Amino acid sequence: MCAAQGVPASEGAGAQDGKGASPIETVRGLFDRLFGPREEAPRAAPAKPATSPRSPTPAAATPAQNPEGKAASPAATTTPAAAPVSTNTPTPAATSPAGTTTPGATSSSAATTSTTPPTATTATDSSASAVSQEPPAAAAAPPPPPLPRFGIALILPAKSSPFGRASDAVRQGFMAARAVAGGKGLIVEIESDGTPAGVLAAYEQALAKNVAAVVGPLTRAEVTVLAGRALAVPTLALNTPDGAAAATPNLYALSLSIESEAQSAAQSAYRADAPRALIVALPSPLSRRAAAAFRDEWARLGGGVRETIEFDGNLARVRQAADRSGGIVFLAVDAERARVLRPHLGRGALILGTSQVFAGVPRNEMQKAHDLNGVRFFDLPWLHQPDHPATMVFPRPEAPLSAELERIYALGIDAYRVAGELAGARVDFDLDGVTGNIAVRAGALRRVAVEVEYRDGSAAPLRQRQ
Repeated sequence: MCAAQGVPASEGAGAQDGKGASPIETVRGLFDRLFGPREEAPRAAPAKPATSPRSPTPAAATPAQNPEGKAASPAATTTPAAAPVSTNTPTPAATSPAGTTTPGATSSSAATTSTTPPTATTATDSSASAVSQEPPAAAAAPPPPPLPRFGIALILPAKSSPFGRASDAVRQGFMAARAVAGGKGLIVEIESDGTPAGVLAAYEQALAKNVAAVVGPLTRAEVTVLAGRALAVPTLALNTPDGAAAATPNLYALSLSIESEAQSAAQSAYRADAPRALIVALPSPLSRRAAAAFRDEWARLGGGVRETIEFDGNLARVRQAADRSGGIVFLAVDAERARVLRPHLGRGALILGTSQVFAGVPRNEMQKAHDLNGVRFFDLPWLHQPDHPATMVFPRPEAPLSAELERIYALGIDAYRVAGELAGARVDFDLDGVTGNIAVRAGALRRVAVEVEYRDGSAAPLRQRQ
């Protein structure tokens, strides 16, 4: 399914093959016509070599004489001897020698005739004529200039898929940003079915629309399919591929991955004399990914991990592990578990987490999360800095959304803005985004969210954005 909206806003370089023969094909065809086998041109019947007038000539080769001693007419001639020809006007072999020479021709004339036989001259002229009559090689037609690419393709899961709500949130944010930009740019919407074949078909469909950039796909599995493939235009994936995929030219990832939040937490808390950390996780794939990302980044920075615990409800075990740790705890858990765990981690400990610990904006005193005071995490300015100029310019969703869908809505806003830069062939730029500070350098995109801390039951940015 594909839909197009808007008018062209930006153009990028594109390429389209011409219909004419390639230069290699043209040269090869010309080579064959010149030096390859060809049909022989018709040749005149060869005449026998001319002889000197002083040499005896067989009777069959002597022109018939009439009683007056004159040359016979051509009709009476059988195979004429090579008649002496004038040095001024050579006579071709195919021409009858009637009446133009006399038996008393000089020996120098005979020598000229015998040195350059008429038959050889005639054959050469005929061959040259055949070559010259062949049509000249057709010059290769120059390829037509490539059509300019314009517009952006938005590849998202079908509305009926399990990711339909997330897909709709991205679309709302994307179109909201486009409206703020004045409705600029052709937008081609394409639905994918979530399968490897489906996402490749959707991508090819986008290229067939001659777009300058592609936004999507959204799911990690679909992005993994595209990673490592040759991508014809800048492609802004809305997730990160599985595993340690090699960098793919033209592939940029604007993702709300929990791994990047865990890495940011490690970078913010690490110091040269940092103690060994405690990691508390849950037995779920998302939690384990966050725990692994924090552990790897902490180790890369030079820190050590004392212990990793998968919380199963045993608070005593967590308390004992916290007492043994040096005072740094990373919680790879959601807000509900974080509120249970926080009182057992010690007052002086530095508690780190991801956006999963955000319990939402409290509407009254009863909704404040005082038991999370002191917990730090990284999250979007869209949720925690609504009055910042870079945030307030964009409209909020028409219908209230959960915190998770609000993040995805914000992802759609920044996706439109980044894609507009990529479609304009910009590869080195910065954006003050609603998902964080975005920097694109040398084919790679980096997003840094805002650091937030619970104080007095509410989450607030640690530092004000510039």
